[in-house]
Amino acid sequence: MLLACAAVGFGCLTSGVALAAPSSAATSSVVPGSVPSGSVVPVAPVFAPAASVTAVPVVDAPTAEQVEEARRAAAESAARAASVQAEVERQQTELDALALSAGAALETFQQADEARQNAETEEAAQRVRLAQAEVVLEAGKKDLGQWASQAYRGGGTLQQYSGLVTVLQQGATDDAASALATVKRIGDGRSNDVLEYQEAQRVQADATTRAADAAAQARQFAEQATAAKVQADLLVEQQRTKVAELAALQAEVAGTASSDASRASNLAAAQAQAEALARAATASGVIGTVGSCTGESLSSYPNGLIPRSALCPLWGAPNHVLRADAANAFEALSRAYAQQFGSTISITDSYRTLAEQIDVKARKPSLAARPGTSRHGLGIAVDLGGGIQNAGAVEHAWMDRNAALYGWINPAWAQNRSGQFEPWHWEYVG
Repeated sequence: MLLACAAVGFGCLTSGVALAAPSSAATSSVVPGSVPSGSVVPVAPVFAPAASVTAVPVVDAPTAEQVEEARRAAAESAARAASVQAEVERQQTELDALALSAGAALETFQQADEARQNAETEEAAQRVRLAQAEVVLEAGKKDLGQWASQAYRGGGTLQQYSGLVTVLQQGATDDAASALATVKRIGDGRSNDVLEYQEAQRVQADATTRAADAAAQARQFAEQATAAKVQADLLVEQQRTKVAELAALQAEVAGTASSDASRASNLAAAQAQAEALARAATASGVIGTVGSCTGESLSSYPNGLIPRSALCPLWGAPNHVLRADAANAFEALSRAYAQQFGSTISITDSYRTLAEQIDVKARKPSLAARPGTSRHGLGIAVDLGGGIQNAGAVEHAWMDRNAALYGWINPAWAQNRSGQFEPWHWEYVG
């Protein structure tokens, strides 16, 4: 009987039909003591409730039209992705060309502006030289005039008198024979004074000419610098627009929300890194708080002799310093870089003292500038690492495409792959 019930139960379970358990009344119908001893009482089999089974909906097989529609949608999606990627590459090529032109224009401005400054410095020096010569001439005229008067009154020979008058009347001369003849007529006793007077006349004329030439050059270079700056500003603005267009395309490929989140996360990580470095540097007494520095005018300091207190620390690299405006521009550049790469820009060198320039020149004669002429010594140049030092790295490509937006360039001479090649060297133009 047990075997029969087991068989029935197995058959019911496999067919998915649930057998109801006997009611409580049925199970309690046998009263204890009412069955004679030794009798066999039939027991109804009891089954555990069947486990609940989640129904799986039946899906009809897709039609041929549905399959074709799915294939068409996938092809369109792939074509769109390829189109966007192709557009990204095209925009990158255009951006590279724009960045190259903007950098060249900024460098032209830099060179013209520096030439203007040099010309103005030369003009000022010649004005000082001219003023000194005129002081000597004024004193000489007084002395020679007195001696001519004495000679005329009988204190000297006629030759001396005529010689003194000749010196006072004639302009500057480089004719050595004429000068010697005049000195001979005047006499050895007064020859040194006469020669000094004539030298002052020569310096006066030379300084006047040089000052005028320098002033003309200054005006010419100022015009060139102005035109170059206008062109550079135009190109940089076009570059800025192109960077924004490229960023929008790249966000479309990656997803705007994802791109924004990634940039925010990267910047936060870089900010934490920069703040930790700044705290450590401040605690050691190396610098003040990054961001509070305004520096001071450097016009009175020679190249490489700028006190550290006149310079400003760099965001993310507080042990390095630059001129205040260069440091501020570098921070903006480094923050933009951080959004892309999650770290601040790595710096290997910044401001160099004159002693450091001499040391670098001794160790790297073919790479370093002549001591006293380096832009590092002006606090407007940095050497970078973290991948930027490699011309083929994505970090360097990012700098090529973005640095000019913040006034920084990798100058043309530093891009000479067959000669002096320094992809790590960047300069602030403004």
